[in-house]
Amino acid sequence: MRVLFGEGIVKEVENVEVKPLDFGDGQISGTEIDFALVGGDHIKYIYSQNVPIEESGSRAIEFVRKLYEDGKADFTHEPVEML
Repeated sequence: MRVLFGEGIVKEVENVEVKPLDFGDGQISGTEIDFALVGGDHIKYIYSQNVPIEESGSRAIEFVRKLYEDGKADFTHEPVEML
């Protein structure tokens, strides 16, 4: 699967996981999306705190669904920050 991460940055992804963001206190504070790249590297993002948790979770799941169905997806418009 291919993901466009930025202008001219396309990476081959073998696995994507959407997880609740928990800083260890058991309280969910956001949505995390982890990419496992072909070759073993990992890239992790969190959705902006300006995006409500319910919306960020839905956006992340929809992104992964589209990536799986189409084999490619554009991540450049997601309101995220790299971890």
